[in-house]
Amino acid sequence: MKQNILTLLLFTATFSLFGQSGVNFRLQFSEPYAVYDFLGKISENYPDNELKSIFLQSTYNTESNIRKIAEFEQLAIDYSYFYRQYPQPLKSGVMIRDLLEKNLAVSQTVDEFRNRSIGLIPNDILYTFSGILETFLPIYHELIYLPNKDAIAIQDHNLRNYIDKGMFADYFQAGLVFYNTVWDQKIPFEVNLLPSLDKDNLGARAFFNVAVCEAPLGSTDHKSLFSVAMHEIYHTIYDNQSLEMKSNIQKWFDDTNSLNSQYALLLMNEVLATALGNAYIMEQLNGKIEEDDWYANSYISGMAKEIYPTVKEYIKSRKPMDEAFVKIYVGLYDKKFPQWNKELDHILTYRYIVADTSDDWKYIRRTFRYYSNSRMAAPIDITQIEKANELPITKVFIVSKDHEKTLNLLKGRYDVLKNKKLNFAKEFIEVFDLPDRTKLFIINRHKSTVEQLMVKYFPDKVIK
Repeated sequence: MKQNILTLLLFTATFSLFGQSGVNFRLQFSEPYAVYDFLGKISENYPDNELKSIFLQSTYNTESNIRKIAEFEQLAIDYSYFYRQYPQPLKSGVMIRDLLEKNLAVSQTVDEFRNRSIGLIPNDILYTFSGILETFLPIYHELIYLPNKDAIAIQDHNLRNYIDKGMFADYFQAGLVFYNTVWDQKIPFEVNLLPSLDKDNLGARAFFNVAVCEAPLGSTDHKSLFSVAMHEIYHTIYDNQSLEMKSNIQKWFDDTNSLNSQYALLLMNEVLATALGNAYIMEQLNGKIEEDDWYANSYISGMAKEIYPTVKEYIKSRKPMDEAFVKIYVGLYDKKFPQWNKELDHILTYRYIVADTSDDWKYIRRTFRYYSNSRMAAPIDITQIEKANELPITKVFIVSKDHEKTLNLLKGRYDVLKNKKLNFAKEFIEVFDLPDRTKLFIINRHKSTVEQLMVKYFPDKVIK
């Protein structure tokens, strides 16, 4: 009992440091959003899962419904736009799919969703999208919601406890202070409960002012769910830093004069969300950090562990991240992980791949499956070269035809290539360091596949 009281006192003291943010967190279960998720997971191209098994074994597994699922999957809703005044890629662009998902998450009916979403996509596509949702609402309700209604209510109650106790709001405020982000207190943060029938499928994602928490029904690990949710919310706080703060961050990294600075910066978003959302929160809740509280990626978890003591001190002192923090961060990266910028698993996490044929993307997409920023384009032309140059991430050009012309085109756009002799008649992979402190890959292939050349030049996935 004494230990419990002490833990409670420490917990209360920790939150008194943060104060109340005034940001209102609201929880709801949206059946329209759940149906949207259901349609994605029962589609032909989605891996096997419990939802798909239930649907396929039901009387609703008809040719008509299968056609509707396929049609839903193919709807053209992936429009986007970007904030070009911000240093790229420190500010996420707006994906129309995310706006549609936001509207689904805060709507209790398809009519509400339809009214909120008018104008985001062409009306005929919105009508089809909404109509398929309406078709599958009663199917989801009968097959998934009603059999699991009580279990859903339990998960709702568990998440609501974190909201009612002010824990979402308090840790949110801690993030605002650390990231030096301003949030309009009149804008609530919507927490959406998404039931999961797969026991190990605990997860979350956050966008705009919405956090979707995917809770396995029957799970009692509520702390991990809360931690994962806050991890994703911290991404949103980071993304919403002001233009001035984003510009300062880019400048602070550049001013370190470290050759590793750009890849260290590209890694930082996940590192900080892990240090805050996974390590700090779990340490506050449990009094210690377990190995599986860190991120399941060696680069992210490795750097998060190194910077965590500094993050913790900044939170304790209520200090926002600043130039001194960046110097410590880059210094740790340089000292502890100087080899990372030669490891393909790291530098191809952030990539812009331009090829003469889209088939040549496949090896990289299949082999380097984890990515934070990935763009694909074809064919290689001036427009795509210039678009690639706008982003300080790894550039990969795969040349498979018109070799002399294309290589000369690249030489005209990259100073590091101007005095380099590139034999267009031979197969090769060349890697160059660019002024933005990222890597440039030139893959010139004739008869070999991309995979064969990559395995030949980088058998250990490391640049020698």
